[in-house]
Amino acid sequence: MYTPEEIYGEDDHPDWGLRALIAALVLVLAAGAAFAGWWFWMHRDVRVYMNGVAVDVTYHSTFDEVCAAAGVQPEAGDLYSINGNLIQDGGGEPYVVTLNGVELDKAARGSCKVEGDELLVVRNGGDVTEDSEVVERVVPPLLVPADSLRAVTFVSQWGRNGISRVRVGAVSGEEILEEVVQEPQNCILDSVNPVPSDGRKLVCITFDDGPSSYTADILKILSEKGAHATFFALGSGVASWPETTAAIEAQGSEVMSHTMNHLNHYATTSEETYQETAEAFETMRDYAGVYTSVIRPPYGNWNEYCWRSSGGTMSASVIWNIDSLDWELPGADAIVENCTTDVENGDIILMHDGGGDRSQDVEALPRIIDELHKQGFELVTLSELMDSDYRIPDEVARQYAPMPEDCAWPTEVAE
Repeated sequence: MYTPEEIYGEDDHPDWGLRALIAALVLVLAAGAAFAGWWFWMHRDVRVYMNGVAVDVTYHSTFDEVCAAAGVQPEAGDLYSINGNLIQDGGGEPYVVTLNGVELDKAARGSCKVEGDELLVVRNGGDVTEDSEVVERVVPPLLVPADSLRAVTFVSQWGRNGISRVRVGAVSGEEILEEVVQEPQNCILDSVNPVPSDGRKLVCITFDDGPSSYTADILKILSEKGAHATFFALGSGVASWPETTAAIEAQGSEVMSHTMNHLNHYATTSEETYQETAEAFETMRDYAGVYTSVIRPPYGNWNEYCWRSSGGTMSASVIWNIDSLDWELPGADAIVENCTTDVENGDIILMHDGGGDRSQDVEALPRIIDELHKQGFELVTLSELMDSDYRIPDEVARQYAPMPEDCAWPTEVAE
């Protein structure tokens, strides 16, 4: 009779396969149990302390997860300007984290995983004021207008720059005044109706818009009558009539500016106003050897903003007290009447020697001079009239008073 070993062979015994299966199952169950044990160990709750408060979190929680569980949101400080205005959220000091007393940098915070009993402390960053530096600033003068407009408006005080030290924000560019080193000296305008201070009876006849072909006839009449006048010439006219311009001063009368091209300076830009003023002075000097810093604004339109735009090229602007209305061509009789009625000491009379037909002015002028002489007036130049009034500075009265080199012209009008 055969034994099982003889029939199946020793390796093919049924118990061996069962045993192998059982062994495999045991290994699987052991591995599963080990994995479950590992998983539960790795996901167990542990206690850490955030800013002194106990917090239960999962083992190996990250720093951010611990913060979320503790209700802590680390914040960097903000960046503020030197005037206290917010420049950037979070632009100030960074927040600081310590683990068991050791400060963690950004990389260490990212790799941090708690295992239990850690002491975490989070300190929010402080606000920061931007860097700044102290620099010196030139403080320009202001233009102080006259309290009211009269016939002669002039610079009674030239302006000078001041110096201040200011703190400037490196990011915002804001400024804070630290110290006034030197106060600026404002440029002050004054305006008067000239009145001779010595009791003389003076009147000034002025002619606008020339020179022209009528100017020579007017000069002849002035010479015959022993009178002088002031001619407010256009720069463009002087360029065309330089010899006539020179003849005005040779007669004993004088030439001042009516700007370059007779524009309405209530309707020009600042640049145009400056150009019209400066170019006329330059043209008079270069073409006729006339030095003046006095203007009569076209149409009489000139205010503190025009003064500001003139850039320090002028010392006075002059309008009139009496208008001949010759521009209406009313006839010689009417012009004589307009120029000789109710004339007061120091008056400035407006007539024209250019800009149109001025034959009526030429016809009226001898009678105007005779009547004014009859009333006891001397007919003088504007410079002589201004010189007679103590309120007008001597340099302005001399008609050429350029801004001193150590002075500065205002760029803003005082409120």
